[in-house]
This record gives sequence, C-alpha cells and structure tokens, in this order.
Amino acid sequence: MVPAERISRFLSFLLRHQPREYPLSFDRQGFVAWGDLVYLARERFADVTEEEIRRVVEESDKQRFELKEGKVRATYGHSFPVDLGLEAAEPPAELYIGAARDLAQSILRGGLKPRDRRYVHLSASLEEAQAVGQRRDPSPAIIVVDARTAHAEGIRFYHSGPLFLVENVPAKYLSLR
Repeated sequence: MVPAERISRFLSFLLRHQPREYPLSFDRQGFVAWGDLVYLARERFADVTEEEIRRVVEESDKQRFELKEGKVRATYGHSFPVDLGLEAAEPPAELYIGAARDLAQSILRGGLKPRDRRYVHLSASLEEAQAVGQRRDPSPAIIVVDARTAHAEGIRFYHSGPLFLVENVPAKYLSLR
C-alpha cells in the first residue's frame, strides 16, 4: 500500500506545476480528466488503486484537490496560470505565514510575494503557519498579516480550502510574532 502522503505529493506535483515529463491536458480552470490522472498515478505507483487515489483527492484535510464531473484539479498552489474562479472574500483580522528565520527581515522590508506561484498562501491559524514554516526551518518565524486593514485598503483576499490567497502583501501590513 502506497502511503497517502506520497500519493498526495505526486498529485500536487502533477496538478500544480504542469511538468513536461507528465503530459496532462489542462483546461482553463486547471482541471484534467480523472482517468488521465489515475493512469499517471498508477504508472508511478504500480500497486496504488483508483480508490486510494480518490480517497486522497476527496478526503485531504488540506482540501488540496477538487473532483467534479469526471475531472480533477488542485485548488491552490499553481505555478502556471489557471482561472480558479475564486471570489474575493473577507479575511479574518489576522492571517499568518511561517518563514525561515533568515528570510523574515527581508519579508518584513519587501512584503510577501508569491515567488514561483500565483498567490501567497496564508493560514488562518498560528498552528498551521508554524507547521508550514517548519518544512523549511525547524524554528520558523511567524509573520502576521494585518488582513483587516489590508482588506479595508483594497487588497483582495481569496478563500480556497483552509487557506487565504493573495497576490501580494505590502510590507506595511506585516509584523513578526
């Protein structure tokens, strides 16, 4: 049995970054045919079942994927242009992002930018930001976004799964926790 985390990472790689070595046909909204995705996943993990793949897609606690009308897509994290059909959402007063400590001061000076993705991913909870930040630094810095003020001053936030997405956040809305 293939661990769900390995399946999820592979699906995220396929659906978020459109790798050339795994040709998939994406529509404007980032969807691909379910059968094509299953085929590639089974090619990568010979013993994985379609049901295991479906469980990863439908039961992800991070709501990384969406399965609809025989097609599947990543709900966030794309490094290529897709129209997710996101509508602006009012964020909570504060949002958070975990960052490597050595990058924190640079972020506080220059603001948050999506780098190789379409959006900056912000967490609604300190715990989630801490967990995300620990992927790059065992003791990450937690940057606080004054989302209420940013939103009131015209910064557009989008809600996708458990995250809030934003194109960028100027430094004036950031502080260190």
